[in-house]
Amino acid sequence: MERFGVKSIYTLDKGDLFMSKKVLTPAEVEIKALKKKYRKEKIEKIIPVILAIAIAVSALAVGKGFGADKQPETNNVNNNSQQAVQNNDSDTSTNTDSNPVQDPSTDVDLTPDKDLADDPANWSKEQIVKFYKQSAAKSHDGAESSQTMTMPKMVVNDGDGLLGGFIKLVTPVINSVLAKQATTYGGITGGYNNLVASDVASAKAYKEGKYTVIEMTMVEQTDGLYGEPQDGTVGHAINVLGNVATAVAEFPQFDIKYEEADIKIHYADPTVKVKIDENGIVEKGTWQYNAQIDIKHLAIGSVMVDKAEAEIIYTIVVGGGF
Repeated sequence: MERFGVKSIYTLDKGDLFMSKKVLTPAEVEIKALKKKYRKEKIEKIIPVILAIAIAVSALAVGKGFGADKQPETNNVNNNSQQAVQNNDSDTSTNTDSNPVQDPSTDVDLTPDKDLADDPANWSKEQIVKFYKQSAAKSHDGAESSQTMTMPKMVVNDGDGLLGGFIKLVTPVINSVLAKQATTYGGITGGYNNLVASDVASAKAYKEGKYTVIEMTMVEQTDGLYGEPQDGTVGHAINVLGNVATAVAEFPQFDIKYEEADIKIHYADPTVKVKIDENGIVEKGTWQYNAQIDIKHLAIGSVMVDKAEAEIIYTIVVGGGF
């Protein structure tokens, strides 16, 4: 479970819901109270179903095993890339398009663009993307990224029936659990070494004091069961949630028949905003999207979830974001 960033695992014991730790958090206390409240309705079996959905969604939202800690290989990227640029500046014969300087770890072209205008507002989309990739590669070793998520929406079976109604009650609890899964890791997110201008719906760059600010809106992306964290228009820039099948398979105790279900994840409003200092280092940044999860015909044990929808706001920041 560590690969998902989930700090503890839920277990069921004698019909009651406990955490693996003896001291219950406020979230666990609330779940336990809800279960007790509805015991007279004889819907105890709903609890593990809710739990299965919540854990699966949480694992995807945390994303740790699906991209947050999976970055382009960077062996001393910062030192190597800066040295490459310094060497390039001292030898004008290498500062040409015919002799590009490649970062050996990410294969990002670090050659300065000799046609880059002094005013970033005049840069083309291609130039903005190239400058961003170079800055990401140079910043990777020294960057510390913080990842958080919130779930503003989760609706099961259109909110109808016992299961649909119960989800409405426990959604705040699930959000509390998600909030506790915030994590910090080293590096710049995304498969940025494969980022191309066609991945970007719109981009702009401008000066703000000593900083060059880049803002990009990515082309939206939809994945099925077997997405990969750094693939696609959003994966190149931010990382996506990744392989749903692998996530769900980690919870065999819930007998989630994911292969028979229709599961799609749409990445809406994917944006990147970074402040880059005069040395080409990302000092502040925010990467964000709304993961819209759509599930149909998902059997969890003997219970059928005809339809489930969830939205997860996924945010990564460097330097506190902006």
